[in-house]
Amino acid sequence: MDEDGEAADVIGTGTMSLGTILRPKAVLAGVKSLAGGNRQKNLGRRPTQLGATLVIGPGDKILYEDYEDHPGDHADLDDVIARLAK
Repeated sequence: MDEDGEAADVIGTGTMSLGTILRPKAVLAGVKSLAGGNRQKNLGRRPTQLGATLVIGPGDKILYEDYEDHPGDHADLDDVIARLAK
């Protein structure tokens, strides 16, 4: 967890706004998550922080990067694995 936002500041992830949360894709992701039994239990100190998936290789080379556009917009693991297989 990046509770102080240090990593988020370095890699430049975004933050949510009301418009971000109300995007159709975000609402759909939320409905799917709730239907799957997932519940937000702890907001933490930075509840509006969006995430990212980064794979950094030798020499600080970025092998894969995906930045969330809204809550629930996570990197597809098949895409991550396919990129790393190249």
